[in-house]
Parts: sequence; structure tokens; C-alpha cells
Amino acid sequence: MGLVAMSAVAMGAVAMGAGQTIGEFLRSGGELMLPLGLCSILVVGFFLERLLAIRRRRVCPPRIDALLAAIVAGRFGEVRDALGGERSAAGRILAAGVRRRGYPLRDVEGAMEDQARKELEKLRHNVRPLVVIGAVAPLLGLLGTVLGIAEAFRRVSQTGMGRPEMLAGGIEMALTTTIAGLSIAIPAVLGASWLQGRVRRVVLFTDEKLAPVVEVIAHRPETVRDTERDAPVEPAAAEEDARAARAG
Repeated sequence: MGLVAMSAVAMGAVAMGAGQTIGEFLRSGGELMLPLGLCSILVVGFFLERLLAIRRRRVCPPRIDALLAAIVAGRFGEVRDALGGERSAAGRILAAGVRRRGYPLRDVEGAMEDQARKELEKLRHNVRPLVVIGAVAPLLGLLGTVLGIAEAFRRVSQTGMGRPEMLAGGIEMALTTTIAGLSIAIPAVLGASWLQGRVRRVVLFTDEKLAPVVEVIAHRPETVRDTERDAPVEPAAAEEDARAARAG
């Protein structure tokens, strides 16, 4: 939340330093303050949404521990039933591996890695808009700067240099939009960087949690054919086979 509040604090500090209220400061930026205000709202929204979405307990909830214990115990039927309605990222990765039960180890690992990449993209989904806003907001501020200076020179060309307050109005607009753009961009970039680091930590935690059961899932279960091959031959069947051999 500290990162999200940085823009409001920065603009408030500048307004107080200039002897203005925040409302007066925002109005002095002209019409470009509207898209800049929208950018600030989006920064807050995307940051809070990702902050809640990439919590460790949501990505890899405690119930996954019980499923891992069931896999180690060989209760795969119970695990499949439980994973049928699993909505967490760790649960979907584990389900991808369980569906390859009995396959070679590389196939199980490949299935889980493919699903993990998909989950990583989902976790990063709303982080990218913060990066985009961090790049666009300063450009909007720069656009306001150019428009403000152009307006200042237009007024000077119409009224001459005898009225410096006409020039000051355009320069004030130019500086206000620049300050607003930077005050939005800095928290957006810092927030995006922090969220990306959090995503990496959560994914690493999930990988370490699931890695020990990969070999258990890849272990080839005993098939019916193996059971029939290893089962003892009934005495009556053995005697009948011996009689057939003597007759031959």
C-alpha cells in the first residue's frame, strides 16, 4: 500500500510547497489530468488485485499437503477425486502430473512443467499493465509539458511580453502534468517490480513443495498383466498341462 500511496503523497507535497490545495493543483494541469487520473486508478486496482491473487496460501494452499501425503501413500484414487475441483495453481500443476501416472519420469516432469508455465503466465497477467502505465504516464506528462509551453507562447504572441502572468499560466500547466505523470509512473514501476519478485518467490516455493512426489507419480503401477504373470498356477491346471505334454 505504501507504493500505491506514493503518487498522492508526492502530488500533495508539491501542492503544499506551491501554496495550493490538491484540488487546485490538479485543476492547474488542464484536461490531461483526466487520463492521468485514470492511470492512477488503474495502478491502484491492478496492484491490489495481484497482491491478493499471488498470496502463497492461495497459490499453494495448505490442503495440498494432504494430497501430497496421499500420493506418497499410493491413494491415487482419492487424489484424483480431490483434484477434480481444485482451483489453485499448485493443484492444477499436481493434477497435470497425476494424469501421467505410470508414464516415464520425463513425461511426468514435462506435463507438470508445461502446466507450471501456464500458471506463471496467469500470475503475471495483471502485472504487465503496471509496466505499461509506468511507461505511458511520463509520456502523458511530457505531452502536457509540450502543450503547456505551446499555450504559453501562444498567449505571449497574442498579448506580448507585457503580461508575464499569461506566460506563467502555460508553464504551470506544463510542470503540473509532468509532476503528475512522474508521481504515477514511479509507484507503478516499483509496484510491478515488487510483484514480479513475489511471483518468482511463490512459484519457487510451489516447485519445492511438489518436486518430491514427481518420482512417486512416475513409478509404474503394477498392471493386471503383471499380476497374472506372477500369480501361482493352480494345481489342477498344472496337472492338466502335464497330461497334455505326455500325450503329445
